[in-house]
Amino acid sequence: MMKQRWASIYKCTQLLWSVLLVLVIWNLPQSALADVNPQEINAIIRTRDIALQALNTRDFTKIQPYLHPNFTITTVDNQTFHKVPEFEKYWNQQFSSSIKDIKMQLKGDTIRTFLAPDIDVASGEAIASFSFKDGKAADMALRWTAVLQKLQDKWTIQSLHFSSNLLNNPVLNAAQQLGRILAVAAGVGGFLVGAVTMLLLRRRNKPRTERI
Repeated sequence: MMKQRWASIYKCTQLLWSVLLVLVIWNLPQSALADVNPQEINAIIRTRDIALQALNTRDFTKIQPYLHPNFTITTVDNQTFHKVPEFEKYWNQQFSSSIKDIKMQLKGDTIRTFLAPDIDVASGEAIASFSFKDGKAADMALRWTAVLQKLQDKWTIQSLHFSSNLLNNPVLNAAQQLGRILAVAAGVGGFLVGAVTMLLLRRRNKPRTERI
């Protein structure tokens, strides 16, 4: 009887602690969010808009004050940058091949979780619109995740990560199409060179008839 009572008490205690743990975990983001006023949300959105404008205009001078001292940017091709000049060089190199311009815009709602009143984890979707030098255009769907931290009354980007579907990549498709065109051109060129070479060899080896 006593063992059954202690077993029952033990089970009730476990259930109680489980419920308390769930409540604590459930209320953590809400408690942090409750401490964030609309002005802070607007400041976060302003930082996001400045970052988006920097990408679209290729002018990174305005975004520097809004980057965390130890910021990290991870691109869709799995490259990581910690300094603005390095990322700026990488971004400008995208326009040295077949790409003429890239415009990025957000899509849908932003999912936002405050780990603390001064730390915001945000994620969402975006569309990158590519314009190519041959006049063609294509869109690429992206997913992004950003961690923002408030430092000295300013919301700064601590980390930013982009990802995309490698099987639906307009840049990769354009490169593959260009590769196919070059392969066909090389094949046709090789055929023409071979045909001309054979014609010249036949003319050179053709026996000459002597006149009497």
